[in-house]
Amino acid sequence: MPTRSKVAAIVLMAASLALTGCTETEPGDKAKSSSHDAASPSSPSPSADLYAKAPGRIQVVHLLEALRTPQDGTYRTWMSDDATYWTQTFIYTPRSTSEPGWDKRDNEGTAVTYPGKLTPAEKDAFFKSLTRDNTIIASTLKVVRVEEQPVGTRQDYRFTFKLQTSGGDWLTGMAMGAQRDEAGNGKVTRLSYDTKQS
Repeated sequence: MPTRSKVAAIVLMAASLALTGCTETEPGDKAKSSSHDAASPSSPSPSADLYAKAPGRIQVVHLLEALRTPQDGTYRTWMSDDATYWTQTFIYTPRSTSEPGWDKRDNEGTAVTYPGKLTPAEKDAFFKSLTRDNTIIASTLKVVRVEEQPVGTRQDYRFTFKLQTSGGDWLTGMAMGAQRDEAGNGKVTRLSYDTKQS
């Protein structure tokens, strides 16, 4: 009787495969798929398109990650604070009178600061503001809208984004910068927040 049980097992397996829709296809053939599989995995999603148009996103993510440990100096890959180049500016959103540029904020609440001119205490306050006291989760940065930069401007990219904090709040913001290559090198020149939840 072992041959009957083997035959029965083969028949059951074949029936199971037929019911689940498992089929083999030759290379180059397209297998039919159910309606929920209709979208091709290779077709870019809207968010992927936004990332492609905002190559500076990775720079902003790297800068925010590096600012969690500013003592190692890796943030300088994306933001210069070299006193030799003290004229290089950075736009951000100060939160209190103890942060650089508070008294020179514009109508959007942002201020232009010169990282190369900041004292160690001012720099510490500046970095804490950019990371919202190390609560920002850099990997959650999502590009919302890409703004085209006019030819001849110093900035290669400008985009608005959403970003989550460890407390679960979402911040909206704007980033600007100059791109050097696709590996994320370059300079971020603006990282400002609108603290309204989105």
